[in-house]
Amino acid sequence: MAFYSNRTTTLFKWLPGLILVGALSACGGSDNDDDDENQASGPTASTAQGTVEGVEEDTMLAFKGIPYAAPPVGDLRWQPPEPPADRGEILQANEFGGSCIQPASTFGAAESTEDCLYLNVYRPKAEGNYPVMVWIHGGSLETGSGGGSYDPTRLVGEDMVVVTINYRLGILGFLAHPELTTEGNGASGNYGIMDQRAALEWVQSNIASFGGDPNNVTIFGESAGGHSVLTHLVSPASEGLFHKVIVQSGSYQPTQRTLGTAESWGSGIATDLGCDTADDVLQCLRDTPAEDFIAAQDANDYSFYPNTRQDTYPNTIADGVASGQIAQVPVMLGSNMDEYRLFVALAELSGGDLTDNESTFRSQISGLTGIPTGSATMDGIVSAYPWNTAAYDNDVSLAFSAVGTDAVFACNSLDHARSLSSYVPTYKYEFSDRDAPSIIGDPTNYSFDLGAAHAFEIQYVFGGSEAVLSAIGMDADQVSLANTMVKYWSRFAKFGNPNGSGEPPFWPSFSAGSGEIMELAPAAVGTQTESNFNTVHRCDSVWLAD
Repeated sequence: MAFYSNRTTTLFKWLPGLILVGALSACGGSDNDDDDENQASGPTASTAQGTVEGVEEDTMLAFKGIPYAAPPVGDLRWQPPEPPADRGEILQANEFGGSCIQPASTFGAAESTEDCLYLNVYRPKAEGNYPVMVWIHGGSLETGSGGGSYDPTRLVGEDMVVVTINYRLGILGFLAHPELTTEGNGASGNYGIMDQRAALEWVQSNIASFGGDPNNVTIFGESAGGHSVLTHLVSPASEGLFHKVIVQSGSYQPTQRTLGTAESWGSGIATDLGCDTADDVLQCLRDTPAEDFIAAQDANDYSFYPNTRQDTYPNTIADGVASGQIAQVPVMLGSNMDEYRLFVALAELSGGDLTDNESTFRSQISGLTGIPTGSATMDGIVSAYPWNTAAYDNDVSLAFSAVGTDAVFACNSLDHARSLSSYVPTYKYEFSDRDAPSIIGDPTNYSFDLGAAHAFEIQYVFGGSEAVLSAIGMDADQVSLANTMVKYWSRFAKFGNPNGSGEPPFWPSFSAGSGEIMELAPAAVGTQTESNFNTVHRCDSVWLAD
């Protein structure tokens, strides 16, 4: 199994400010109490809680800020999600719900609130029974939102219904504690995952009213969202709520905490918040202002993961995938060629330049993997990534980025593809557009090329219309690649197979040992061999070696 460490998740905290490009409203859809105005003039849909009225947006209909669960506030803080209240009036579903409580991002704070369990539905204008794609956003399970960051125009244009969701984050979403466990609801530390599952249950109950087929649901996500998708894939509690999965850069940290370890970690957080000596620890925590959680997350190197427990999540991702104890559904998964360049670039932007010497290189690798700097294993890694050669422009930053890409993302993804292909139809990709538009500002701000970095592929799927893609700097070949990716993603969601008649190029399913991997690059979409991917990313020779 590939090496990993909490450092990677710490660095993921940068992402929401980079991806969130739309303005988020702190309130969801609003109930209309005026009898005259309560006659809907826009598109409507019926849900179990009442009618919602959406808006027409160019080529699609949008229903924003629909509550899929009750606000998790007061006594519902650190409780499984409850059903939302019934409504007597039409809900004006024309504004995004607030993002869940989270630290301010480096690139501008999004408004956030505990009342955040909302989702958004986008559908074609024509009536139909369309396949459904449910997007789970990334952000280290600590930041992010399903709101205005993601424009599904082109996916909807492929006759899809797209749902984006919010879920509880950070301490409010993933705190485990012995006192929470004694409440006996099987939720301690997994509230955010349970929110995601509640959203999927809402889809099963309501999506037909939006023209969606509840029997053809694909869950997909990137980074922590992809990791969440894998969590649902191995969880018996989520089985039956989806029929296909797409994992974008989510195969990191495949071994989660046990409940006991998570409880110990959570007890430390209670201490940091000054609640460890309270007569009633849980009441102290529930009375703590949400702003104090944000401050604690900013001040401490917390990392957030679901925990394994016999009643709901008996297997880690690693064990479930390896043993085939998964939902038996088709899987598409992949990674980006230069994933870790994003994190090294952001560290550089905040003053963390890496000195070009071997001591720095070894210490950075040790911080990422936990391997001692002077060990024989470290000697082998340094030999495999000769930073002071033309291969890396004599640049420790580029060499360390390659180490992070391979150790954290690429080789875990390959390992998962090899295992999954023994049990379910599996399709593997690598996004390799090294000239992709930067999502972190002017690329000349950095001392090296950003390449096909972490999260850079999202804009190719969720970047909006072709005109928008051109406006953000994509050339004709890149726009064509974006259209190809949308076709692959939507065809996979429709059929469990990314192929169709004619273009784009045929994508073969993956078979361990002789597999083919779809390379997603401008004017060069085509397959590479598993052997080539394995060699480039040093998987069997370094990171997956016994």
